Amino acid sequence: MAVASEKSIFFDALEFESTAKRAAYVEHACGGDVQLLTAVRALLRENDREENPVDNPVGAAMMPTALPAGDGRAGATRFAPGTLVGPYKLMERIGEGGFGLVFVAQQQAPVRRRVALKIIKPGMESREVLARFEAERQAIALMDHPNIARVFEAGVTETAQPYFVMELVRGVPLIEFCDHHQLNMSERLELFVTICHAVQHAHQKGIIHRDLKPSNILVTLQDGRPLAKVIDFGVAKAIGQSLTVKTIYTRFASMVGTPAYMSPEQAAMSTDDIDTRSDIYSLGVLLYEVLTGATPFAPDRLQSAGFDELRRIIREEDPPRPSTRLSTLNNELASTIAVNRRLDPATLSSAMKRDLDWIVMKAMDKDRNRRYSTAGAMAEDVSRFLSDQPVDARPPSTLYRFSKFARRNKVVISTASLVACALMLGTAVSVWQAHAAIQERDEKEVALEEARAAEQVANAARLELERFNDRLNSTTVLLASGRANADAQRWPEAYQAYTKATDVLPKYFLVWLERGGLNAKLGRWNAAAADYAQAVEIGCPIEQAELSGVPQLLFFAGETAAYEKLCEELRRFGKNDPMAVMVRGQLAGETTAPAAAELADRVERMLAAIRRPDDSDVTHESDRRRRKYAEMFYGVNLYVAGWAHLRAGNHQRALQRLEESNQANWLGRGIADPLLAIAHHRTGNAEGAVRSFEQSQALLDRLLDESVSQAKGVPSIPWIDWIEFLLHHREASIVVKGHTPANDPRLRQMERFADERVSG
Repeated sequence: MAVASEKSIFFDALEFESTAKRAAYVEHACGGDVQLLTAVRALLRENDREENPVDNPVGAAMMPTALPAGDGRAGATRFAPGTLVGPYKLMERIGEGGFGLVFVAQQQAPVRRRVALKIIKPGMESREVLARFEAERQAIALMDHPNIARVFEAGVTETAQPYFVMELVRGVPLIEFCDHHQLNMSERLELFVTICHAVQHAHQKGIIHRDLKPSNILVTLQDGRPLAKVIDFGVAKAIGQSLTVKTIYTRFASMVGTPAYMSPEQAAMSTDDIDTRSDIYSLGVLLYEVLTGATPFAPDRLQSAGFDELRRIIREEDPPRPSTRLSTLNNELASTIAVNRRLDPATLSSAMKRDLDWIVMKAMDKDRNRRYSTAGAMAEDVSRFLSDQPVDARPPSTLYRFSKFARRNKVVISTASLVACALMLGTAVSVWQAHAAIQERDEKEVALEEARAAEQVANAARLELERFNDRLNSTTVLLASGRANADAQRWPEAYQAYTKATDVLPKYFLVWLERGGLNAKLGRWNAAAADYAQAVEIGCPIEQAELSGVPQLLFFAGETAAYEKLCEELRRFGKNDPMAVMVRGQLAGETTAPAAAELADRVERMLAAIRRPDDSDVTHESDRRRRKYAEMFYGVNLYVAGWAHLRAGNHQRALQRLEESNQANWLGRGIADPLLAIAHHRTGNAEGAVRSFEQSQALLDRLLDESVSQAKGVPSIPWIDWIEFLLHHREASIVVKGHTPANDPRLRQMERFADERVSG
């Protein structure tokens, strides 16, 4: 009978949970082959190790692993929940490394608080481990940065085991947080900038982390905003100083770090040659994974590679650019990654081309002299990208790439150069002889072709002008038909007329603007946003777009590019004539505090110039109509003033104006409730915040129920007020409740009603 292979015996043996049964199976399967038996046993021993050379630091794996009492876990029971370590009561174990255990602990005195306590595993108290442990504590103690976990205290247990106490970070690993909260590209990059600043602080203190990876960067929410904390300085290295009086011996021919995030110089296993630029490389890998959802080199490949092959991959292979990696993903995976970044799958790859590709590849350059000199410089380049400024990162020049290729292929380049020189010399002589004869002929032909081309251009321009005039006349008729059918609530006919107009004259902004208005009126938000984005791209006048509610809808539907372009035009237009543009168009997105303060001052002056409508003024029907419009105008301006004061940080004044807008008699009455909830929250009035949010939720439920019961795509309030209300309700839910509201099925019903009205 043929003996099975080493690989098949190893995998079959893993099916046995009992050690005795597994050993008996291996001996029987090897059939007396001593060499095969030894190889399989070695594989099983490596499999039983807790350390993983891809997912865990190799430096930690080099630490002594012998523990007393069986498999090494028995000694750890000495620190069961409830055990007192100094003034700290252990609550639960939350982490375990190569030589340390991490617990949540309750400090008993002099203050009561939750902390993280790290202690050496029982049985691991070798001189090297003690030195590593003390070096980690000293490294963290040297630093004082909001994005680095702080050390509070250090001590020794009654059994002479060192421990230290540090800040408890209630967070999740970086990539998990970004995907769970579906942060978009800008939010991910802003969070990454804070991580760079933390690493820069460590470098300024003379500390090189050497093991930056997502699991060593925990992210939590603080005041509704992500806060990153860099942890685990267990293999950190000091520059120009000693972190401990004890001797730390890094074993000969050992790698320190995690291969998937390790710089080429770390893979070279020369610890004396490591500097801060090694952390810059790891930051580049982190940014790569934050953008694409994968590391440059697949962990499975590194795991399966041999030791020398693993080092060769890290030191020599150039990984694909982030945009290239994304363009090669299958549709299902690409869709998942796009959803986690709130992007359309079609734009996923293009969103990272050029600047982001350059930033990542500069940080991950094999030649560390070409990387960013500091983590701060990398943060500045990312910030420049976020503010649409030119980045310092540039792809390597053609000369640089050619010089590297030439060094790798000296013989081929030399031979090719000799052949190319001979060919070029012969070609040059032939070309020179032919050039004189051809030049005279070409000069005559050029003059003749220029005359013919000018005639053709003139004829083409005349024909195009005639065709455009015909299309414009046809479009005018179709737009008039669309308006007439819309006024008569013949929605399918109106939509068909507008759609034909877009086909006849697709470069005319008005046809897209009017069809977008029809879609918005019916509650077809995504279709309306797409039409509005097309109108903005063509060049819709800013005052007409603002008056049509375009900014609010673009922001609501996530048409980021069109919204930003429109806001830039809005700011430029407002500088020339501040009162020519209705201020309400600025409510959609983020507004700076100074801009909001200026806006609040303008609206307050407007409110001071008019007086609140009074019933005593009403004597005739015409007076009642004027009073109705005056009340609407007054209510809108109260609402805008409250919003502007809130964004400017003037919370008490915001509360006053928003309450007044809710009391005014206008069609959008009540949509200020979510803004009131945010204002109460920021003044510390939790009860008022919850009450206002519940009022906002009640209004939302009422409007949705009415719309569903009446089979309508839009509620009873103007659609622009409805869009703003949904935006602010979502923001209030995040601020007050701490989470984004779940998708309401009634919104989907309204969309179906809207589509049915268009299809007839």
